[in-house]
Amino acid sequence: MMLLQLLLPRGDRRLLAAYAALVLFSLALLWSVTEPPQGPYAEIQVDVPKAVFVRQLVWAVVSWLAVTIVSRIPLRHLENLAWPGYLGVCALLVGVLLIAPEVAGSRRWLAVGNLRLQPSEFAKVAVVVLLATWLSRRLEDRSRIPATLGSLVLVLVPAVLVLREPDLGTSLVFLAIWLGMIFCFGISGLVLSTSLAAIASAVIMFYSERVAQQAWPWGIYLLLLIGALYLLRLSMSASVLVLLCNIAAGLGIPLLWGHLEPYQQERILTFFDPTRDEMGTGYQAIQSKVAIGSGGLFGTHYLQGTQKGLAFLPERHTDFIFSVAGEELGLFGAVILLGLFLLVVLRATDVATEARRPFASLLAIGIASYFTFHVVVNVSITTGLLPVTGLPLPLISYGGSNLLVSSLMVGLLLNLSAHGYDA
Repeated sequence: MMLLQLLLPRGDRRLLAAYAALVLFSLALLWSVTEPPQGPYAEIQVDVPKAVFVRQLVWAVVSWLAVTIVSRIPLRHLENLAWPGYLGVCALLVGVLLIAPEVAGSRRWLAVGNLRLQPSEFAKVAVVVLLATWLSRRLEDRSRIPATLGSLVLVLVPAVLVLREPDLGTSLVFLAIWLGMIFCFGISGLVLSTSLAAIASAVIMFYSERVAQQAWPWGIYLLLLIGALYLLRLSMSASVLVLLCNIAAGLGIPLLWGHLEPYQQERILTFFDPTRDEMGTGYQAIQSKVAIGSGGLFGTHYLQGTQKGLAFLPERHTDFIFSVAGEELGLFGAVILLGLFLLVVLRATDVATEARRPFASLLAIGIASYFTFHVVVNVSITTGLLPVTGLPLPLISYGGSNLLVSSLMVGLLLNLSAHGYDA
């Protein structure tokens, strides 16, 4: 009985149940992916070995132990470990660029014996903890601009290092975490609105230059922006600043585009026109939508997905595992899966609202931002709403590093739910 209590993480039981259900969901889907197709296609050999399921099962056990340990660590120790952890992962990211072997044109993994670890995954939890520490200690500052700019620098260091691997999807995770936490920290509505408008300017400029190949969409956007600024009756300096930020964001797109890898450029262009390369960069997105669409309301039934079984769906055990759920479990199963993630995010926001210490509140928001961005982007990619960026579905996709890091995030939430209210 005492051993069972030691192995059972502390904290919110609903959150723990959702975590356990998601891990079981992952194991069930990976078992299906590694099983040969049934029915008339039973003789076809699968190209995803059963070892994938076995390794994920081992990582699931390790992750459960990690959750148990993290859920019991005093919060003050987390704050004390924030800087050493951050500097440590930054050093590992530099090591990846210098000594990691190149696999499929990128350097992302460090070999530790027979294990391959992905430091960029561990950098996510290090950044969340450090930002919570940094921002919570600056809430009383008269001006929050220096703290905001400082936090952005802390985020850009690992983001740029990861982008050099190259791994665009993971580098964007750091910015998503920062945006969620800086919003909780307190950012003026003008700054937030300017940031969103600048993103819109960049997207419209890209469409104008690369897709429409005409300047008028971006020009119309700027005219509408000027009209909106006039109607809002902002001060002249504020209006000029907003306009300059939007112009800079739009004109910066060609520069950013030139720094992307050719395969990243092709993925983005294929998103706007999947038919431009149906058997190349557009193949994954097309087959993913076919798999999800064939599932219907209740799916083709477990183990009987043909897109998965006949290997039409690439990366079905990693980035496109949601497509397997959509095909075999249908809309009903996909909604259940997304509902479990929603429960995790809602519990994180509840913890952030109820926590007494700013550190605990900011930490919970950072974790909520991590799960929200990962799930929204991954599902949007598999359903064709976003270009393919190679971002896993947390706790579900195959991969020991991501499973362990996502579990550490859940362990931190459990810790906050058990101690954050009183700390």
